[in-house]
Amino acid sequence: MNLANRLTIIRIVIAPIFIVLLLTDGAGTKYSALLLFIIASLTDFYDGRIARVRGVVTSFGKFMDPLADKIIVLGALICFVALGEVWAWMVIIILAREVMITHLRFIGASKGIIIPAGRWGKHKTATQMIAVSVTLVVIAINSTFASLSSINAPSFLSLILKYTPNVLVGLAVIMTIISGVLYVGKHREVLIKRE
Repeated sequence: MNLANRLTIIRIVIAPIFIVLLLTDGAGTKYSALLLFIIASLTDFYDGRIARVRGVVTSFGKFMDPLADKIIVLGALICFVALGEVWAWMVIIILAREVMITHLRFIGASKGIIIPAGRWGKHKTATQMIAVSVTLVVIAINSTFASLSSINAPSFLSLILKYTPNVLVGLAVIMTIISGVLYVGKHREVLIKRE
């Protein structure tokens, strides 16, 4: 197995540890979750680059790399809803799109067609990862203030911390819808192609 695929697997292994840390009370666990997400994001950046530069792009990588992204990003977004950081309806839209696209990819794989992530899908993933990263920073800051019971965040900072996650996830929703429509349009022949 090449290095790029190993990095993809590392991202999948990181996901459950990240989720447990994110859902565990305490400022330290929130910062640890943020650190793990940054590591996962870096593996996402480097695995594709390594595969292209070394000429080791594989069917496994084309299929598993976007799936690894979905696992950690959707895990984070669902946790954000559970923690009351973002509105559930936005995460439901993102989840529905990801399930639909993953299903399309499975249909393609069953017919021997590997459908790689497209340019818009990569933009969508980048937008989602930025939204998740910033929301993790917000959660870490909030948990720090919560642990310092005698110190409250200034009112302007409280407003920023309150609304930033929903604004960024809202932008991710827009990118998610656009990329999903374009992806299905581009690969609709997979749905109608016979064995």
